[in-house]
Formats: sequence, C-alpha cells, structure tokens
Amino acid sequence: MKASDIRAKIILIAVLLAAFAGPWRQETAVAGSPATLEQQPSASAGAAPSDPSAGVEITAQALPANKFCALGADGYVVYVPLDITVANGRRTPIILTRFLHIQRVLLGKTTEDILAQKYELATPVRAYRSFGEAGNFGPSPSDDAFVVLKHNQTYEFTAVEGIPVRNNPSAKVAGTAYPGQLAMSIEIQTWPFFRESSGIRRDWNSFGDLISTPVISYPTLIKLVANPTVEKCGLLAP
Repeated sequence: MKASDIRAKIILIAVLLAAFAGPWRQETAVAGSPATLEQQPSASAGAAPSDPSAGVEITAQALPANKFCALGADGYVVYVPLDITVANGRRTPIILTRFLHIQRVLLGKTTEDILAQKYELATPVRAYRSFGEAGNFGPSPSDDAFVVLKHNQTYEFTAVEGIPVRNNPSAKVAGTAYPGQLAMSIEIQTWPFFRESSGIRRDWNSFGDLISTPVISYPTLIKLVANPTVEKCGLLAP
C-alpha cells in the first residue's frame, strides 16, 4: 500500500472518531462529569448574600405580668417580664453585645400569622443607644460589652416590655392589641452603638461573626387579659 493511501485512511479514521466522540462528551457533561462541571461557572456566583441573622436563634418566654397602667379610658399597657435566650445555631462562633434591646413587639392571631408577617399589632421601633463606647472596641471583644458564643452555646437575659391592649376586643383602638391569647415575637436590636459595625466586624473576624442586624425571635403564646385593675401611670392614650 502506498504511503499516500495510508495517510488517507488515518485521516478518515480520525474524522470518524472525532464525530463519534463529540456527542459522547456532550452527553457526559449533561450527566454531570466532574471534569466538565469544573469548567462551568459556579451556581452561586451571582447569588445574593446570605441572611446576616441566619442561625441566631432567639426564644422568649413570657412570665406573669407585674404591672398594668391605664392608657386612656379604653385601654391599658401591660408590662410583661420576658426570659430571653439567644442560641448560636451556626457552626462558627458569633459575637453578641451584652446590651441587647427589645425594639419591637409583634403580635398575631396565630403562630402561622406571625411567621407570615401578618401582624395584629407591630409596635413602633424603639431604638436604644449606648453612650459608654470608649473601651468597647479594642483588638478583641471586651468581656464587659460582648459575649462570644460557640455552636449551640446560649446567652440569656431578662427584659420587661410594655404591650398596649384595648379593654373591649371588638373596639377599634389604634396602636393596641385585643385581649385574649395571641402569638408573639420580639425583635431584638443587636447593635446599639453609634460606631459603624463594618470595621469592627473585619477586626474581630478571627473571633467570630459579629451580629449587628435586628433579629426576630421564634413565636410564643401570650395571654392578654381584658379590663384588669390598672394604675394611673400618666400614660397618654394613643
């Protein structure tokens, strides 16, 4: 056989192999060949940043009310002590200020309504500002102002919160909840400082994730009574 004939057969075989191999490679890519997937862009490349409060798990247990203040002629404010627990559900440590503050109370007919953000009453945001900031922002979180929680560790504190309630469930009194059993969540302010948190977050990154965004607690049940005996505390009607 002539050399030219051999070269022609080799070229023909190469063309046939290329035609066969092309569809096979494409089929393997669809099936998820690791070698092929490495060349594809990451699925998360354009994804939005994760929820900064994710894994910060807050529960609140309502204790017996200890004070009822008249709110005009048609309502009252009940002051409820709350046992609050903050748990770290993340795998990495988190950094929390010890000056956690309830900035809103969220009430709904049911737990499902609370989770769907269908509120019967959402109290106005009441922000808190700490003025003792000078010694709080060193090279590491200070024990006086911050706590570092590892995975599944908790931080507990008690706070008293006022909830405005109307005496007549069927009346329409702006800014009040109706008496009876309701679902409740609280929104915790986690950064009460004037100083921006972004630079502190970078400086303390080796100690954990600094939490500085508001966090809403899991819903709990609370019972609000109608027409309790009230004190005159000087509160103005809404």
